Amino acid sequence: MKTTMPMRLRILRFLEERYVHRARPHYFPELALFGVILILAVWPMLLVAAALETLR
Repeated sequence: MKTTMPMRLRILRFLEERYVHRARPHYFPELALFGVILILAVWPMLLVAAALETLR
């Protein structure tokens, strides 16, 4: 089944349903999860950079 709704409209509708209609959104859990994902993405890069530096 192929959707006929454009991606931009689907994203805007998702954001509207997710954030606009909530009375008091809880941003801290989402911010904490974003921080964890960011750390997990950056940490291996830092480890590789440190390992390459010690090989020099």
